[in-house]
Amino acid sequence: MTEVQKATFQTGGAFLRDTRAEVERLLSTPEARVRGARQLYLKAPISVGLIVASWAVLLFTHPDAVVVTLCLGGLLVGATLVAFCVQHDANHGAYFKSRRYNHLVGWTADALLGFSSYAWRVKHNVAHHTYTNVDGYDDDIEKTPFARFSPIQASRPWYRFQHLYVWPLYSLMGIRWQTLGDINSIRQGSIGQSTVRFPTGWTLAGLVGGKLFYIGWAIVLPLLLYPWWVVATVYVGLSMAGSVVMAITFQLAHCVEEASFASPADLVADGRVWAVHEVETTVDFCPRNKLLTWALGGLNYQIEHHLFPRVPHTLYPAIAPIVQRNCLRHGVRYTVQPSLRLALRSHFRHLRVLGRAGLRAELEMG
Repeated sequence: MTEVQKATFQTGGAFLRDTRAEVERLLSTPEARVRGARQLYLKAPISVGLIVASWAVLLFTHPDAVVVTLCLGGLLVGATLVAFCVQHDANHGAYFKSRRYNHLVGWTADALLGFSSYAWRVKHNVAHHTYTNVDGYDDDIEKTPFARFSPIQASRPWYRFQHLYVWPLYSLMGIRWQTLGDINSIRQGSIGQSTVRFPTGWTLAGLVGGKLFYIGWAIVLPLLLYPWWVVATVYVGLSMAGSVVMAITFQLAHCVEEASFASPADLVADGRVWAVHEVETTVDFCPRNKLLTWALGGLNYQIEHHLFPRVPHTLYPAIAPIVQRNCLRHGVRYTVQPSLRLALRSHFRHLRVLGRAGLRAELEMG
């Protein structure tokens, strides 16, 4: 196994200092704190309530086809909201000041979504947020041998078609997390180059208990009332649909034409400052779409999220002008895709260009 060079950043810098000072002044006002908290906490009962109500109607009534369709939609929307608006903030430490309470709310990932919040905190908070788009470190861009997301990664002949076949692959992400993904990460002891220690105590109890709770309500109890093929179809279908939404949301922020990529050697050679690296490897999209911002938990404001992950997502729209103004002041590239269509096109073209790059040219004579 080839040893990966250590990735290091320069810390601090005038850009981060000035941006942080302005954001802290904004957050020090009671109006901002109360507004952000009220909007954040309101989403939890809506998100969880959609799942519980939809599940209860499907199991304890005799719904017709229209109600079944609405309930399946409720399960999908509720799970998406829990993923983006509840567990994500909590597992970043943005829900409460208390680490214990954040982990408790973050357990909604285990209980309602089926993947380990413990493994997620390593994969997302450490491997991805610390080393965004750094080859060998950011596990989110490591999809070889199936796809090539970074220009630093080696090319393969089949990558030429990745811009076409990658979309159904996105649909398998959730099932992988719910089944083998967490187990493999813990067994290997690492995600990328970030260490995953074997959980003990309450962490282990939460991981095992969460898996059992999810399997119980999502699979075992429905099997008591419905044929196995109905339960399997619903489980796989909803997992695949939710996976596509989550995968595309994260890909539009990092795996696009406008985002930068780096190797560990690049970081050292350039003397890369972490905050600048985070902004230039990340893209905001559809910032004016309030409904999308609400549904995605502010993750269309990915630049702001990466700089201030412990700030509730409900405050990202207020923070964005401060970040953008300081980027302009300090010469840091700040990229925004104004529409979902343009963001999707940029991701598609990024995949197509990387898929074709490095392939052997074929010459025709005569």
